[in-house]
This record gives sequence, structure tokens and C-alpha cells, in this order.
Amino acid sequence: MVLSHSRYRFVRFVFRQDVATWIDCHSRAFHFFGGVPETVMLDNLKAGVVSANIYDPIFNRSYGELERHYGFVCDPNKVRTAQHKGRVERSVTIVRQQLLAGRTFKDIEQANIAALHWCRHEIATRVTRTTGHTPWELFTSQEKATLKPLPATDYECAVWQELKVHQDHHVVFQGSYYSVPTPYIGQMVGLRAGKRMVEIYVNNQKIKSHIRCQSRGQWMTDPQDYPTNKQAFLSKDKEYCVQQAQQIGPFTTQFLETILKAPTMIGQRKAQAVLRLAIEHGNARLVSACQRSIAFDNYTYRTLKKILVHKYEEQLYQPVPCVLGHQTSYIRSAHEFVPLQGVSQ
Repeated sequence: MVLSHSRYRFVRFVFRQDVATWIDCHSRAFHFFGGVPETVMLDNLKAGVVSANIYDPIFNRSYGELERHYGFVCDPNKVRTAQHKGRVERSVTIVRQQLLAGRTFKDIEQANIAALHWCRHEIATRVTRTTGHTPWELFTSQEKATLKPLPATDYECAVWQELKVHQDHHVVFQGSYYSVPTPYIGQMVGLRAGKRMVEIYVNNQKIKSHIRCQSRGQWMTDPQDYPTNKQAFLSKDKEYCVQQAQQIGPFTTQFLETILKAPTMIGQRKAQAVLRLAIEHGNARLVSACQRSIAFDNYTYRTLKKILVHKYEEQLYQPVPCVLGHQTSYIRSAHEFVPLQGVSQ
């Protein structure tokens, strides 16, 4: 970045030209100058200009936020017209000749330290042929006073994406899930991801915000985004279901604790269905039905309901002991094979 009047330069080496790097370079340049220029003329790279047009360019949304945050005006050059930013183009050649030629740097950090020293103490103190003064002299005596003051805080770089709201009320960003209210299911929304927050917009109006997930596979779900019936379902979680079962009886509690061991929606749905059986058949019968179902090590809802419908819980369950001797080769005992009297062989 080169200040037009004084030719005071800021140079930084980077490996990428993505939005985050582009914005970071602007912030560093403004701090280097100690202020913000009125107008920034830039090339038409995608990190700044999404769609180049001599009359109606479309700016990158993050770069547009940077522009508003620092208070400068973005003025893209005409496409493939390098002479519109001749001071910058000339500086590229000067950097190659005076800073890079014949030098070797250990890494990019060392190169950027050398670049800052070169900008402040070398090229800034050499008389410019066009102006007849050093960049530092013109900058300190005339140009610095015209710069806008820096804002109290730096701009927090944000990433924008257009995403579709899925049927499960969530959008997916970088492998994590963020809930959106029901009316927006199936619509395209704009997601703005900062370092700490994720905000969701429709027609430039913010409709939702979440804390940003720090790893893939996380879910940020606000129950208020669901319809009333689904909110009721989600509020009746494992703790609620177990508390209700304890008021019914010990076998019902054991039954629900077993099916709720795994934290799944299926288990939560089944637990709520089991509790509703007490309304239809009464607490006492549900306890007996759970006792019989547990005895058979059967924890399916269908079986439990069948026991109540057919009143199987009234039948006494006595498991038949099976004792195997050391020399027995069969599971059944020998007396079961003794012929009954009056039965022909």
C-alpha cells in the first residue's frame, strides 16, 4: 500500500490472497500509517471485488464491512489497467530490486521484519525524483494530518457464505450445525462467521446468532427455533423422563433408565411414549408391565404396550430353572422323556 502524495509505503509478504489475508494486510497498513486514507484504490482481486464492472462493481461483503468499519471509500481500478495504480506497480519493482535481490530469509516472518525496517528507515528516507522530497518528510509534514483516525477496535474479519436451511432447522458451516427458525426452512440465508459469533441474515436482516463452534460436528441449537410441539418434545429430556418414572414406580424407572442409556432421540421419544401409557392404563398396571418386560429382558415399546392391552401383566411369571449336571448332554432333564401312562409308544 502506497500513500499517493508522499509515496510512503507499507510492504508485507503473504502466501495467500484470500479474504482474511487481504483484510489483515489492510489493518496492518492502517496501523503502520497511524491513520486511514480517504480513498483506497485497489485491484479487482476476488477478496475485494466479487464482480468487476467499470460502473457498478460488486464488492466482497467482508471487504465492504472493512470499508465501513474504517471509514474509507473503495475505488476499484479499471480491469487490466495497471497504470491506474502506477505508484503501487512501481513499488513492486523497487521491492524486488532493493529488498529481495541478493538476500535470503529464513522464513516469511523474517522477511516481513526486514520489510518493515526497509519501509521505515531506508526507502522512506530517500528523495523521490518526482516530488523532490523524501516520503517521510512529506508524510509527517503534510499527509499524516489528513488521515482519518483509527477506530477504537480493529475490524474482526468475517467469512460470508450463502447456505440453505435444511429440514432439521439447521445450516451447515465448516462441518458444524446452527439452528434457524422454522419459517426459513428451505430458503437460502447469508451466514456471517466471525471469530466468536455466527450470525444469519435474510435480506440483510439478522434473524439468528450463535456462538461459533470450535470443532467440526458440533450442534448449536436453540429450542425456540422449533415449532411448539417440537419444543415440548425437546424439553422432556432424560432427566425429566426419569423423574416422572420415579413418581410412577421402581420398575418403570429401571425400564426408562435402560432405554435412555444412549443419548439418542429414539430413546427420548420412546421414553415419552412409555410415560404416556400411564395416562391410559394407570401407574400400577404400567409398573407391573415394566416388571414383566424386564423379566424377559425385553425393552421394546411394542412389547410393553402389548402386555398392557392384553393384560399379560396379571399372569404370574416364574422362570423355570435349568440345572445342567456335569454329565448331562441335553438341556432338558431326563424325566421329560419318560413315557406317560396310557400313551402308546
